Amino acid sequence: MNRRHRYKVYGLDVDSELPLSSVDEISFESAAASIEIALEGPEHFAALPSSGIRDADEWVHHEVLADGRIHIKAESVFEAVVSADGSKVACTRPEGVDQRTFEANLLNFVLTASLTLRGEETLHATVVDMEDRAVGLLGRSGAGKSTLGAFLISRGADLITDDMLRVAFTQDGVMAYPGPYRLKLFDEPSRRFLPGMVADGHFNTLSGKVMLQPRKTVATGREAKPLVALFHVAEEAGAAVSGVSAQRLDGVAFAKAIISSAMDDRYALPGRLVRQVEFAARIARVLPVFELRYPRSFDVMDEVSELIRRTVDL
Repeated sequence: MNRRHRYKVYGLDVDSELPLSSVDEISFESAAASIEIALEGPEHFAALPSSGIRDADEWVHHEVLADGRIHIKAESVFEAVVSADGSKVACTRPEGVDQRTFEANLLNFVLTASLTLRGEETLHATVVDMEDRAVGLLGRSGAGKSTLGAFLISRGADLITDDMLRVAFTQDGVMAYPGPYRLKLFDEPSRRFLPGMVADGHFNTLSGKVMLQPRKTVATGREAKPLVALFHVAEEAGAAVSGVSAQRLDGVAFAKAIISSAMDDRYALPGRLVRQVEFAARIARVLPVFELRYPRSFDVMDEVSELIRRTVDL
């Protein structure tokens, strides 16, 4: 039997037969693991029942099986099945795939699916630490979250999480859990804002982005930070937008911004939407969310940064 490792990521204790390099390994003295990851051979997945339906436009196959398990596959990168209660994951690593690519995509898709099955809602976000307070950037892929996050980091912020945001509600507000300490960026913003880290970056074949560590030194035992605001990066924002603005959202616009930023949006079984609306309502009671609009130009980034700081009084 393979040696097991325990890691802390997104506030979860994860036991894995696979050694992971992007998250903190911890001792087994803490409580039982929230999620267990086991390595299996290709034959384990060949025997899975399937509807046979494949969306040719989707680069990751995601299927909810009849027994409630979720089967996820990215060709030549990873394959996994998550138990119906979200507590166990079986995965396989195809021959030839780079460890960093395999690990980054496995953790993203598998932990998102696991948390969805456990009844949690997570958000597609880049979150940065600005003076010990977390500021989250929401939006769909391509909205510019990571680019803006990289700029804020170049101006003194630090990364809390990229891609997935898991939160905890407390008496005082909301806490943002740290994810793997890596940022996914296209080549131009990575060279503009984090040039010293590009040489150690690694190309992610699924996203077409470079995965890099924002700072040379990574703090051990990274803790959750109080989340003070979320900024939803407007998808239609672009060259036609004449200025930089942040408008606080409420009502339907607020709910739409939260629900449209959900992770694991492929999971659409009955009851999910009700849970998402309840999650949005809970966020609304404790946290401001702003619609952020600005021209897609590197020239306005200083103005965007200053607006974010003024909005949250940093």
